[in-house]
Amino acid sequence: MARHKLAWGTVLLAAGLIALPAITLANFDAEAWRVVRDIKAPEDAAGANARFALDDSVWDNTTSPDLRDLRLLRGEADDIGYAVYVPEDEPVRTVERRARVYNISKRGEEASELTIDLGVKPPMTNRIRIDTPSGNFGCAVTVEGSDDGQSWKTLRNNAAIFDFAGDIQKQFTTVTIPDTRMRYLRVIVAAPPNGKPIELSGAAVLLQEPGRKSELPTLVDHPIRNRSETEQDRTSWVTLDLGAKNLPVRKITIETPQENFSRSVGMETGNDNKSWVPAGHGFIFRYRTERFREERLTLEIPEAFGRYVRLEILNRDDPPLPLSRVTVEGRPRYVFFPFESGKQFRLFYGNRDARDAQYEYATVFPRIDRGQAIEVRLGEPRENPRFIATKADRTPPPWVERNQWVLYAALGIVVFVLAAVALRSLRKPADGEEPGDGPPAPPR
Repeated sequence: MARHKLAWGTVLLAAGLIALPAITLANFDAEAWRVVRDIKAPEDAAGANARFALDDSVWDNTTSPDLRDLRLLRGEADDIGYAVYVPEDEPVRTVERRARVYNISKRGEEASELTIDLGVKPPMTNRIRIDTPSGNFGCAVTVEGSDDGQSWKTLRNNAAIFDFAGDIQKQFTTVTIPDTRMRYLRVIVAAPPNGKPIELSGAAVLLQEPGRKSELPTLVDHPIRNRSETEQDRTSWVTLDLGAKNLPVRKITIETPQENFSRSVGMETGNDNKSWVPAGHGFIFRYRTERFREERLTLEIPEAFGRYVRLEILNRDDPPLPLSRVTVEGRPRYVFFPFESGKQFRLFYGNRDARDAQYEYATVFPRIDRGQAIEVRLGEPRENPRFIATKADRTPPPWVERNQWVLYAALGIVVFVLAAVALRSLRKPADGEEPGDGPPAPPR
């Protein structure tokens, strides 16, 4: 009996060794988090989930743009799950329509033209992409529509297409028209000023439908705290201070009083105004003539992070582009979490050694009704009274802690050995016993 107890004790010890690392790693040590904020809910708030938006203080004090150091506490020590949500509009849906392009020709020295036939039952369309092998042009475009190919109605007469030659080749040759189901579309491309008509090689007819809008804002404005400009090597350098580190940047809009210009623009971000990370490249232009008015002054980039944004505007031999305003926008973050009325909730952040948290709530979150979540707000940031600076500034964790797979592998071997010993002990006869199916025979 004692031997069996010892064997089962060995098995339980092995199971305890497996669970120990998980229990140890899950503990929240408030002394390692520098900033704490109360989460304030309306007095009559009731619901299963709540949400709040992250503000500049969170971004400025988080130790990583991926927000790995966020922790939510319910009560004094209950570390609860949460999910960081980035709202997005549904993508624009663009469908190319089947069409026949014919009558590609020129109207003397004045224009090029082509005609499009969408068939007997023409589908809805609202865009035309004009294909051309020509380069370095700016042309006015008129689009006409007809149901019978005989009588024509002007659908748009102030459109324009462009091709910019230089350090970066960029074409803008898609024309927007009102939604129409006309069978025939005729595209007339005027010759560029002081030039001959451009060559046309074809066209595509498109329908673009906007996606459903998100229930929460998808972009927020980052107020610019300071702006500086310098000129060097035919280039303008514009540095923008957004006032907080790690801010997400997605969209930049430039406003200028200048007419008739085109500029190549490079973008960089950084947190210290010294080290820069390339963030993207784009093209801005404005053309206003008697025949057309077109401009593109907004640059969308893959999401980048930083307190500072630097723009490199290539002027070449033209005068620097005067800027009246620059707007920087980024995608907001919302934190959703399970809510209980009457409970105290707090947000902690500011621990550079924090690991990525993994909560079950993140797997449940896609199935909750986000529209029903209670809107709560963050209180003023304050220094965590339990914070110990030496914990935040401690040396990197030991090698074993940083490579926990080694610990788990070693534990696996130990568990296997202990289990084998326990099983062998259960099968081995006790002292004085003979192998067999029954008890030893009584003495005669």
